[in-house]
Amino acid sequence: MMNRRDVVADMVALMATTVTAQADRLPLGNLPGTRYPDPRVEALDRRFCYKVGNTAIERIATGFRWAKGPVYFRDGGYLLWSDVPNNRIMRWLENGHVSVYRANSNYSNGNTRDRQGRLITCEHDTRRVTRTEPMARSPF
Repeated sequence: MMNRRDVVADMVALMATTVTAQADRLPLGNLPGTRYPDPRVEALDRRFCYKVGNTAIERIATGFRWAKGPVYFRDGGYLLWSDVPNNRIMRWLENGHVSVYRANSNYSNGNTRDRQGRLITCEHDTRRVTRTEPMARSPF
């Protein structure tokens, strides 16, 4: 069983590898020809070996300077996260398509879901918490 200190250390290591991986400046979307483990992911802590718990790390998109607040919508088949410096919320579909979910997101920096399945977002620019009703599943 992991304690809080180990979880925080693992999250710091994950963020450090994200920053390292973002230096490649690859385009959004699928990454053809990638292999596992991704050679562009550098572990800065020996306890971090391409896994967090029993989940392998997989790069799904690149080109973001500061990604935060991931939230998965299993019922919709997509993952949302905030791209803070670019003032937008991004969406990744299970088929690998990456798109802008919300432009001008008021510098959102955190996302979650409430018990009714709605998106709850913390917005830095407006200093507020917003609620977004669920969207129908997109074919793209």
